[in-house]
Amino acid sequence: MENNINAYSEWRGKDFNNLASNYFNKNTNKGCGILRVEVIFLGCGGGRWATITQKKATGGFRIHTSELRMHVDPGPGAIVRLNELRISPWRTNALFISHCHPDHYTDGEVIVEAITQGMTKRKGVLLGGLSVIEGFGEYEYVVSKYHQSKLETVKVLYPGDEFELYDTTIKATHTKHGDPFGVGFRLSTIYGDIGCTSDTEFIPQLIEDFDGVRVLIANIVRKKNERIRGHLCSNDAIDLINSMSKKPDLLIMNHMGVKMTNPQVEAEYISQNTGIEVIPARLGLKVELLDGKYKYQLIR
Repeated sequence: MENNINAYSEWRGKDFNNLASNYFNKNTNKGCGILRVEVIFLGCGGGRWATITQKKATGGFRIHTSELRMHVDPGPGAIVRLNELRISPWRTNALFISHCHPDHYTDGEVIVEAITQGMTKRKGVLLGGLSVIEGFGEYEYVVSKYHQSKLETVKVLYPGDEFELYDTTIKATHTKHGDPFGVGFRLSTIYGDIGCTSDTEFIPQLIEDFDGVRVLIANIVRKKNERIRGHLCSNDAIDLINSMSKKPDLLIMNHMGVKMTNPQVEAEYISQNTGIEVIPARLGLKVELLDGKYKYQLIR
């Protein structure tokens, strides 16, 4: 790898210090910016054991652009992590929930209450699979109909569906997981596409879904070839990346289970076998996309 993950504070590419000063406001450190695309992680854990122990936080992540403030998969502790990192939940205007497992949805209604200014204004967008929004079989909807009624737009997404989302376009991607209607996404932004696999085992559709993204956020639960049903392991991620005609610039490992004991070693293993930069997510990791470049740092 070009850089070690411990060097989070190193800027990538040109000196953008002057531009970066416009990205933050003094009250939240994460305010409105111009021509901004950033991803902020509120944890990196996934699965039942990581969720129960909170050895890896499970707050999901945020994507911010000039217009979009989207929270993705707000699991247990999401609202706590937002406040810990001094990110205002009130400015959220979109919520994406990939599927009906509690490490992805438990703080969803709290985020809706922030979006709607304490349920006093009808605004914002909720996106998710059929089971998330309407329920299916044993999977009950995970955002109450009361909360859904206060949002301006509620949209069920199936793989291949596209939706114009403020200054971006989101496209739902395929998964194979316990929830049969789970979805990942590909988000098109001014500085390239961001992909998120959500929870899924390796399936051929993922290759086309994420070919050419600049940044891929992959939910990698286990190391090396320790494959379990419905999830990716490191070797699956290697196979996915190497099957693409245009590989990502950056792979971010997310949703790691308790048996992922040394994420940095695993990131180096994936990088060595794909030829791209790989970093593990962690609480407070911020990745910014710029014109042909990216940078990352911790914002604790």
